[in-house]
Amino acid sequence: MEVFVDHYIVLGLPSGEEGIKTSEKEITKAYRSKALKLHPDKSRDNPDAVNEFQRLQSSYEILKDENSRRDFDADLLIRIRQQKVKQRSNSKENRRRKMFEREERSYRTTMARVEEIKIMNMMHEREEIGRVRMMSAMEESKRMRRCVLDDKTRARLMNNLMR
Repeated sequence: MEVFVDHYIVLGLPSGEEGIKTSEKEITKAYRSKALKLHPDKSRDNPDAVNEFQRLQSSYEILKDENSRRDFDADLLIRIRQQKVKQRSNSKENRRRKMFEREERSYRTTMARVEEIKIMNMMHEREEIGRVRMMSAMEESKRMRRCVLDDKTRARLMNNLMR
């Protein structure tokens, strides 16, 4: 895979459409300034100094030649447009993903609420069933007491009558 080198950035110039507008004079000035800093004789303690200086020279040669600079600028503009399209695509994808996450959270919240309502209904049903059972037991108890009282009363009455 070929690595893209932005020659404007190598020379320390602005890139993109701003770099394309840079004059040859500004390019030469930037090259000379950077060459003084990166020259292998000036930075002997840097083991990559030779490679960096050669890269600087290569970038300068490309931007200095009118035809190669025109080709590079065209390639640079294409890459910038592709990057913008990719960013828009990513932003659309991010919006879709965020919307999906929001909908999923909403769905989960709704389902949790539905489960909560079901549980509450079950509790109310159980409470109601308990109340009904309690009422039934109380009614049964009252009925039984009446029957017992009635039996006692009958027994007492019978005893009173036999006397």
